[in-house]
Amino acid sequence: MVSAPSGSVLFGSVLALIGGLVFAFSARYVWRATAIHRARDVSSLADTPPGTLVRVSGTAKQASDLLTAPFSGRDCLALRYAVEERRLSPGLLPWFVTLHEAAGSDAFRVRTPETVVDVVAPAHTVVLDRDVVATVPIDGDLPDRIARFEDTTAALPVATFWRDPPSLLRPLVATLSLGTRRYTEQRAVPEATLTVVGRVTDDDDGIDPLIVSDTTPTATVFRMAKTAVAGVSIGILALGVGLTVLFL
Repeated sequence: MVSAPSGSVLFGSVLALIGGLVFAFSARYVWRATAIHRARDVSSLADTPPGTLVRVSGTAKQASDLLTAPFSGRDCLALRYAVEERRLSPGLLPWFVTLHEAAGSDAFRVRTPETVVDVVAPAHTVVLDRDVVATVPIDGDLPDRIARFEDTTAALPVATFWRDPPSLLRPLVATLSLGTRRYTEQRAVPEATLTVVGRVTDDDDGIDPLIVSDTTPTATVFRMAKTAVAGVSIGILALGVGLTVLFL
């Protein structure tokens, strides 16, 4: 008869698995961030083989219909938006947790010193200056556009523990402004100076973008990696503790 695994073995296995998954996911994001330095810096796609990872910089130009930012209503070429909620962190300090986030772009062009390069597909990652469109406490009134967004977005919870806390916690929630929601947008508008990193398409007619940024390569890496580095650290710690429990 095979005995069941002990509690310590089960705990160590689960912790090591979770740590490994967190590490792998975060490390993948850090690797994507470094693409902006690994890419070949070009001003045109001439003589650049399909599939080559390239970086182009220049003035953004409209090539199709513009996107409409959901909170501000502003037109843009590329967009990233997020809804965040103020909660208690594991260290019992208040911080903003992302409840819902999305990013993308439509086709547009980048005018470089040499030519015009087409960006032909939605961007995987948008890294732009962030605009806090609105910050709304629990008892505050949502702007009309944001209220419509919350009503029609199934992925965004309308009620959460921190927005409808037990009566015992209400004084703490009010004091720390927990449950407050913050609505942010990152927008790339026509005529902005952008850097696009991506791969040359198979038919050599443009770039399939990985990253759209409005700052320097080094600053872009920092913006992208700072959150993922925390994930890598947590993953390594959990993996290490899990393996220690298993083998010691």
